[in-house]
Amino acid sequence: MREPEEKEKAAKDEAAKEKGGLNETWSQDAQDALEDFIEEQGIYIRQ
Repeated sequence: MREPEEKEKAAKDEAAKEKGGLNETWSQDAQDALEDFIEEQGIYIRQ
């Protein structure tokens, strides 16, 4: 679905791991990942 965005997030996460901290947008990234997972299960959330 969002492959270019996923690769970009993975690169940022990898850089954050090297620094020993969390990505600045970790909470939004987690929310996006959870919403993607829920939609993959066939459930759509109204926003």
